[in-house]
Amino acid sequence: MPSSVERARRYLALARAVLRARRRAFDPFKLTWILTEQCSLRCRTCHLWVGEPHAGPSADVVERVLVANPQLTWLNLSGGDLVERPDAPALLESVARHGRDLALVDFPTAGQDTRATLAALQPLLGSDVPRVYVTVSLDGPDAVHDRLRGVPGAAERARATLAALARIRRPGFRAVAGMTLSKHNVPDARPDDLRALLPDAVPAGELHVNLAHHSSHYYRNTDDVAPPSETALALLDEVLAARPRGISPLTLVERRYAHLARRFLLEGRVPGRCGALRASVYLASDLTVYPCTIFDRPIGNLADVGYALRRIPELLPARAALAEVEARACPGCWSPCEAFPTLLAGLGRTL
Repeated sequence: MPSSVERARRYLALARAVLRARRRAFDPFKLTWILTEQCSLRCRTCHLWVGEPHAGPSADVVERVLVANPQLTWLNLSGGDLVERPDAPALLESVARHGRDLALVDFPTAGQDTRATLAALQPLLGSDVPRVYVTVSLDGPDAVHDRLRGVPGAAERARATLAALARIRRPGFRAVAGMTLSKHNVPDARPDDLRALLPDAVPAGELHVNLAHHSSHYYRNTDDVAPPSETALALLDEVLAARPRGISPLTLVERRYAHLARRFLLEGRVPGRCGALRASVYLASDLTVYPCTIFDRPIGNLADVGYALRRIPELLPARAALAEVEARACPGCWSPCEAFPTLLAGLGRTL
């Protein structure tokens, strides 16, 4: 665990990186990186499991990316399901060893293997990274979750993993249940009891809600998965009303995200400038660089610029992609992968 001095140093590094993102493009403080497309579930909102999922970068390549980008202060390691890689503990040990300025590391999991999740997490828990978050997916009551995720017993295993994570006592560590609102778990008609739509045994105030999106390069889903807006709005209000107040920057950003999700559901977009290619960038499992999780505009391969994110402008399509993002010529989304760093950087100051 980090000392108070090391914790403060890393938070200061994050603050400086946020200021850099406000001043110039192609210097992201957050990287969303797909380390594998493998997942044991068969989700309706994600079709990575269809066909042959990409195994992800080798441990050697992961280390090269980390060494080439010591300026990163926030890593979101995703999939697929990261913990299903047998070498996940070694990968996260490499993250802890080479991420000298990392203030936050987070990853989602389907929670299907409690032992693998705990093993993957151990290198981070003993590291100097001050904030470590894990989100366990739970998309409604057990029967709804299992139907959406395509595997019987998926919810029970996810809740067991969440319970095991909740027993960890480490300053700066947090495990939460994450519910993605989609047409598959949000009915058109609003029920009398909204809490009947929420996951079993998870208090509404502890649930983290986001919105399902279409993405041809990330989720590879081909149809519209957006939830019916009226019921989704009511669910958001229910969760927000139950959530305890907090004053930490990330807590405030989480509340702001949820409030603006209401606007996205009503209008299909939120105003303000997106932080893609400034505050954040998306890296696919084969190292193809995209502006974000939703905008299917491949920029090039990170290996072609020495694995360094700051050299992305050397890739020919990079500046054109940035111009499209800033002209709001992208599909428009309210995905937390991009919304959180955008809000943290204050790029959406008109929001």
